[in-house]
Amino acid sequence: MKSQGVHIVNYSAPRRRRRGLTCILWGLGAGFCLLVASLIVSGAVYAGWNTGLATARAESTVAAQDYARQQCDRIPSDLLGGSLRLAQSRLEHLAKLRQTPDCLPLMASTATVIFLLSASSPTPPATETATPFQPTAPPATDAPTRAPTATAPDGDISTDFDLDALLAEAQGALRLRDYPAAIDTLDAIISIDGDFQRESVQRLMMEALTAQALALYHSGRLSEAIVLTDRAEELGSIDELYHERYIALLYLAGQRYKTANPAEAVQNFSSLYYEFGLREYVNGPIATDLQEAHRHYAMALVLQGDHCSAQAQFEAALQLNPPISRVNLADLSARLKQSIETCQSQREEAASSAGGAAPATQPTATRAPVGYSG
Repeated sequence: MKSQGVHIVNYSAPRRRRRGLTCILWGLGAGFCLLVASLIVSGAVYAGWNTGLATARAESTVAAQDYARQQCDRIPSDLLGGSLRLAQSRLEHLAKLRQTPDCLPLMASTATVIFLLSASSPTPPATETATPFQPTAPPATDAPTRAPTATAPDGDISTDFDLDALLAEAQGALRLRDYPAAIDTLDAIISIDGDFQRESVQRLMMEALTAQALALYHSGRLSEAIVLTDRAEELGSIDELYHERYIALLYLAGQRYKTANPAEAVQNFSSLYYEFGLREYVNGPIATDLQEAHRHYAMALVLQGDHCSAQAQFEAALQLNPPISRVNLADLSARLKQSIETCQSQREEAASSAGGAAPATQPTATRAPVGYSG
């Protein structure tokens, strides 16, 4: 009698394979968790670093402004106290700061005059070298010991300076196209003696102010250029500066009102772009600023519930298509579509409340873009 073959099954091998697969899965899960945790920690560290950097920059800016203000407050006392070298070092240090303090251009003329006063060493007149005492004078009259210095009238310091040399220095600065130095020297001459060769001094001052103002306009320093233009206008006609100042005033007003009064900004930039044909100015294309102003104006109209007028502003913004755009064109298109739909709904509601449907061919009763033409 034969017995059936006995099959011996070994369960250890499959168990080992399952156990190895489980370990691999656990290892992958742990690695994924570590990766997520590291990303979270890295994000938190990066966010904290950015916040700290922004705070540090803000504190640094405030500290720099406080330092500049302190130095500005000390300069007048240094000048009046005779510490000219110290005042000069303060002015030179303030001129090297990243942001020029407001006090620096205001003190330029005063500092120049005082430095010129200190640089001169006039010889005393021969009458002051007389014997200080009068033998026949009684002892009781010894009070007027400073009588020789009282012969000159108060405030008459023009005789202590070589104004002709200062005028020649201003002319030399003009020939070298060093217009700021020429303006400072001419200001010093006017401060010392306003009647000294008045016509020549005013003609040179007009030339220096005009040239420096044009240079500032072309370099984008519009506010300083406008100040010099106003000074030149006090001396005479500024034919070539009228246009530059008008353009600069329009541009600065447009930048200032872009968010505060976008309708005014649209009008100013439209005048520059369409009336004057200005395409590039200071910071780039005018169409970029105009497109941005149209968007701000449209968003303001949307907040007021005037979607039909906002539609016109959105369309004007999209039609510009400047080479450099600071707005999201996809968002602009979506907002235009939403304004069109809302405007149509508002018209239908108005027509239904009035008891009749609006004619399909009736033109849109929306305002044209402010300042827009073409």
